[in-house]
Amino acid sequence: MHLTQKDINNAVVDCERQLAKTRMRLKAIQGLKLVSPTSNEEDSVILRKKVRMKGFEDENNIALNLGVGGRGDAESGGGRKTGRRASLSNKVHEKIKDRIIRTFNLDASRGLVMMRENGFGRTPEQTARFLLNTGGLNREMIGKALGSFGARADDERGRESLRLFSEGIEMEGLPFLVCLRRYLSRFKLPGEAQMVDRILESFARAYCKVNPDAFGGGASVVHGVAFAVVILNTDLHSQNLHKKSHTRMTKAQFCDNTRHMEGCEGLSLEFLENMYDDIAGDEIVHQENRADLHGNLFSDSVKEGWMKKKAPGIAVTSWRRRWFILTKNPPQLTYFEDDKTSDPKGYIPMVDVGVRKTDKTKHKKGIELFPKNGGMLKSAKYLRGELVVGEHQIAELKAESMDECWEWLAAINDVLTAGTN
Repeated sequence: MHLTQKDINNAVVDCERQLAKTRMRLKAIQGLKLVSPTSNEEDSVILRKKVRMKGFEDENNIALNLGVGGRGDAESGGGRKTGRRASLSNKVHEKIKDRIIRTFNLDASRGLVMMRENGFGRTPEQTARFLLNTGGLNREMIGKALGSFGARADDERGRESLRLFSEGIEMEGLPFLVCLRRYLSRFKLPGEAQMVDRILESFARAYCKVNPDAFGGGASVVHGVAFAVVILNTDLHSQNLHKKSHTRMTKAQFCDNTRHMEGCEGLSLEFLENMYDDIAGDEIVHQENRADLHGNLFSDSVKEGWMKKKAPGIAVTSWRRRWFILTKNPPQLTYFEDDKTSDPKGYIPMVDVGVRKTDKTKHKKGIELFPKNGGMLKSAKYLRGELVVGEHQIAELKAESMDECWEWLAAINDVLTAGTN
């Protein structure tokens, strides 16, 4: 079949349109102006509004930088440009952002480095805003990132990022336990005690800054009570503690232990008993980020796993093992070099596509994707960073096992059916 340049261009446009649908979800949160960083002394209410601000760029400037005269210029030096993001198109901007999200979800420290290198976290305020507002970030990795801030004595940048993150969560005038739940819902606490201590200390300072009269002993008391609540929550609800060999903490034990902490002697028994009942009846959990799709194509996958994909050609060596991610929103099958790679190798939009199990004897675990209306299968892949259209009528895949084959068929059919409703 001879392809004209027009056919190729149309196919590329169709593929890009699928990605564009996901980008459109960000439009609603991009209407606010990016505000320059502020000093530590600025009123916390104003600061909180800045950090919680949705979006990373205004409608007229998609560049993610601090603007002329901001802290970014001071850090980069007077002779440098105000930000490499200024010259990037929206498409490239979002591609870099997706890469950062996927990298961060695999390795928090590498993700933070990539954020700084690409202008998403050059200042503590940008870092805090990214961790607070970016959809699709793994909550466990957010906890690891927060716990790493301030680990070194000279890590002023990290301590400032953690402070801004904590003050970016609304807590003014709210009860202590409501605020602690709201705070801990944004990430999963890491397992290292020192990390947990730094995070809860930052929470205590942020809470007392907007609720100065809540506890007579100030931030140190709030810090201690927060730590006691976290221990209680783990003791009562952790599945890792064997029920037969472990006795759950009683209400009397919790109240007695907490009141013996320094500065907590004046806490009322009624307050502590009510807190125990609250935690016993409702576990503190972090929110599942899979419900938040903004900014990450792969945050709501239907199925992920290994399959082999056949490149155009008849050679046996044309089969390549790839890591596949199937998503429903957008309906798309994306494949990667491996399960640790951030950048996709290519994708197949699940629109006007049919799927079937191959009948070939040698490929009993085979799956074929084909265009329902004939012609070319809409697909695209990245070659040396450039997106090119696929040049085959059928995409041939091979699952790892027969069970996996049937699971992939069912998952793909589910996505295709949802797209027709």
